[in-house]
Amino acid sequence: MSESVAVEKCKNLNSEVPNIISVSKISKSYNDLKVLDNIDFNVKQGQVITIIGPSGSGKSTLLRCINQLETIDSGDIYYKDKCITRERVNINDIRIHIGMVFQHFNLFSHLTVLQNITLAPTHLKKMPKKEADELAEKLLQKVGLLDKKNVYPEMLSGGQKQRVAIARALCMEPDVILFDEPTSALDPEMVGEVLNVINDLAKTGITMVIVTHEMGFAREVATEVVFMDRGGIVASGSPEKIFDNPENERIKSFLTKVL
Repeated sequence: MSESVAVEKCKNLNSEVPNIISVSKISKSYNDLKVLDNIDFNVKQGQVITIIGPSGSGKSTLLRCINQLETIDSGDIYYKDKCITRERVNINDIRIHIGMVFQHFNLFSHLTVLQNITLAPTHLKKMPKKEADELAEKLLQKVGLLDKKNVYPEMLSGGQKQRVAIARALCMEPDVILFDEPTSALDPEMVGEVLNVINDLAKTGITMVIVTHEMGFAREVATEVVFMDRGGIVASGSPEKIFDNPENERIKSFLTKVL
């Protein structure tokens, strides 16, 4: 796509109801395996979008492409009116605004909980240390872990590590947070504490995109549900539409097996 066309496309996107993220016809393959096939996907301010579907359908890859952890083969991704799939874009600047919470926490073992949370704000956003510490403590209070601020990750349970990871993402004050199966690495008894934190965040109006296999949670927390299969978006709509009145036979088959 030429630069003039890309700029015009950004202008057109901006003239509509604002999108924080716009994915336009992206595709991604690993050798001969097509993981994403011509995906169109938008995220608007205040939405909580849950992405469901069978394993291997491309859900996590979509999030990783949005956050530029994976490169796409074709198409474009926009953050607001900025095309971010271009070589000259500083992706660290974009990641200040697009946070991500991973399956396996990705905490630094040699740093305390507080240091893990304040590392990115102080280095990437140049936030003063005192301000970062105060914000981190406020967020730890929110996720119920203020008393753990000076301990190291090895002293935490899996559920506690994931709550720290959520606080770390929030400390960047992003416009949107991407959650990549945030409970998949947890013991069953720890799943609830993480889902409760995310549910509480949803009520504050923060924009989130959540890949999850927890169907009850996906239905409860979402303003929109997206169903993916074989690298494509099969359908999207309200939780009632997807869970109660699915029109697509593939969705009906999937829900019959998981509910």
